[in-house]
Amino acid sequence: MRNRLMIATALLLASTGLAMAQEQPAAPAAASTTTGTIDFGFRASSTNGDRARYERYRDLRDGAFSRISFGKDTDAYTLTAEVDNIGYRDQRYQVSYNNSGRVRFTAFWDSIPLNYGYNTSTPWVEQSPGVFTLDPAARLLVQNNTPGVIGIPATAAQLLTPSIYRGLAKSFDIQARRDTAGFNLWYAATKDLNFNLEFNSTRKTGHEVKGASFAFSVADQLPVPLDNRTNDLTAAAEWMNQQGMIRVAWDGSWFNNNIHEILFDNPVRTTDTFPINSSGYSNGQGAAQSRMAAPPSNNLNTISAMGLYKMPGHSNVNAQLSLTTMKQNDALIPWTSNQVIASPAVYKDFPGLAQLPRNSAEAEVKGVNALLNYTTRPNRYFGLNMRYRYNDHRNRTPIFDATEYVRLDAVPEETGGETEQFNIKQNTLDLNATFNLISYTALRVGYTLDDIKRAGRAFSDSTDYTFRTTLDTVGNQYVMVRVIYENTQRIGTGFSEQSLEDGGFQPGLRTYDEADRTRDRGWLVFSVTPTPMVDFTVSLAAGKDTFHGPGHEFGLLDNNNTVVNAGLNVNPMDGVRFGANYGRDQYTSNQTSRNANPDCRPNCPASGYNSWFDPNRTWSLNGDERVNNVAVYLDLVEAIEKTDIRISYDFSDSNNSYIHSGPRIQELATNTALTPGDTSPCAAGLSSCFEALPPITNTWKRFAIDLKYMFAAKVGVGLGYWYEKFDVSDYATIDMPGQPGTPRIDYLGVIGTGYGNRPYKGSTASLRLLYQF
Repeated sequence: MRNRLMIATALLLASTGLAMAQEQPAAPAAASTTTGTIDFGFRASSTNGDRARYERYRDLRDGAFSRISFGKDTDAYTLTAEVDNIGYRDQRYQVSYNNSGRVRFTAFWDSIPLNYGYNTSTPWVEQSPGVFTLDPAARLLVQNNTPGVIGIPATAAQLLTPSIYRGLAKSFDIQARRDTAGFNLWYAATKDLNFNLEFNSTRKTGHEVKGASFAFSVADQLPVPLDNRTNDLTAAAEWMNQQGMIRVAWDGSWFNNNIHEILFDNPVRTTDTFPINSSGYSNGQGAAQSRMAAPPSNNLNTISAMGLYKMPGHSNVNAQLSLTTMKQNDALIPWTSNQVIASPAVYKDFPGLAQLPRNSAEAEVKGVNALLNYTTRPNRYFGLNMRYRYNDHRNRTPIFDATEYVRLDAVPEETGGETEQFNIKQNTLDLNATFNLISYTALRVGYTLDDIKRAGRAFSDSTDYTFRTTLDTVGNQYVMVRVIYENTQRIGTGFSEQSLEDGGFQPGLRTYDEADRTRDRGWLVFSVTPTPMVDFTVSLAAGKDTFHGPGHEFGLLDNNNTVVNAGLNVNPMDGVRFGANYGRDQYTSNQTSRNANPDCRPNCPASGYNSWFDPNRTWSLNGDERVNNVAVYLDLVEAIEKTDIRISYDFSDSNNSYIHSGPRIQELATNTALTPGDTSPCAAGLSSCFEALPPITNTWKRFAIDLKYMFAAKVGVGLGYWYEKFDVSDYATIDMPGQPGTPRIDYLGVIGTGYGNRPYKGSTASLRLLYQF
């Protein structure tokens, strides 16, 4: 009886529990939030002057304005999408998905235009991508020196007569565009293991401005086509836990250029010169057509591994090793496009020109990069960071014999040589110690040794020794100060004067990237926050490089840089914020060179004069650039009910001056030779042939206002307006006489496109409907 009662009681309790479970309401559905904005309307622009420079990296054509965003957030996933400027050359699309941290995926596509000029023109006709021709009848008139026909203006008098090519020039908007599409996929296989896959594909199309000169006296400028694509792929696996992590990855990059070479007609010749003229590089008596190699297709592959391990005593060590291979095997362009030189008659005297040593580049570079870091902070008073980096760049391209070559498509010579493999090996050691001896204050002392060994340069080895000290005051709610001072001494060894002579340079030349150098740099940042509503910051950066060393006579001698900024931000009440910033930058430099003919020894004239060693042929150039920047802003976010207003004004002006000096400038300015045996530098009858370069100046202003008014909780209207004005004076920009802003394509020694720095005044306004959900 008792057992039956216990069983009956158990069954009753079980049935009651089952009934309660059946009657219990279902669990609520996962929370879901959907948000988004539709900002859609009309945009219009107005421009006076250089409209391409006003747009530059934008597409500001009249039409629809669009900016749409969407987001959905649930307990299971997060989804976002953004769209900007639909249908324009600067459109952008992006979508992101996150499956609660297990899967993350992002895909995007964006376009960025580069607008060179809408008022440019060219007499060359692009017959096919990269092939440019000129009118053959016009070229023949120029070649025959037909009276009254000017091809390339060579004197001030010839500038008064329009070039025959000016009348043949056709308008040609020079624009380029970069389209990039890609995705990133991150997958967490387990709590400790995840995988990452990333792919980007970038295509460049359109045209860019490029110099294309046959000789020193004929400078040509072409709208060179762009048609290339770069594909980048990364695949990685990463394992981590509380003690450390390991990551292995493969990175690949493939660049494919559909333009292999640029072929273009010579504006001063329609037939190849015969017989060969040894001065073809200076008088234009060379080939009727020339070619340039376009950037070659190539690829890069890198395998890398990285690891981090946490050690006792607040220490950790991490390291990375990567192995890289770069290859390029494009077909090589011929020795010359000059058919007179590319003939069996010339091959008899220059057998090396009969064919190329090989038909393709077979270029290959292998690289090894290693990095080791150790960081420790055993107590609150002291910390140490040590870093070592190793880089080995090994060129494995087979030697190319260019002993016999063609100088500028004009002259076959035997003064060339074999290519060099320019290997680079770099070792860098960096040590930094931190001392926290006073509250809120840290003192850091550091030392860096950077040693670079390079083949084929004037110095085979150069080493930088850097000492630095930093003082930081951080954590104080009222004041923040950072002071940094750094001194670097670069010392080069293994100097080879022969390497300079092989390149035709003066033995006293030292290039700035390897010359002995003393560098002093300093930074100061001072920030004051007297109340939560106000903050004021001043920053100063200054640096000086002095280049020196035994025998250093030519090249960059010194430069100085100074940057000052002061900014104020005020937040007097919720929704109101305003501020201003002022900055001034100054850059100065000093360099020397020598205007001389090659060393005439052993065939110098009877007088013994040799301009190669004449100190009175030396001249100096001082550069001095000063830039001022001002920025002011005011943000009112719902300070007025239902209204947001943002106003900003930016101003910048720059003055870049070039100051020439030295004995050679004196000779040119007075038409007087200062050294016996030298000749007067100017033509007979001239008292001077020196013209100083005028300063390059520019001023840029921008005013912008954006207003948003929400007349309902989810619906509003937006008004945007910005105004820009750019004024510039650039001696390299040539306009038609008496027609400012109208490009001239035919000037002294050049047939160009008219591209240059020109002023503009532009404004853009938009009226939009806003919907938020």
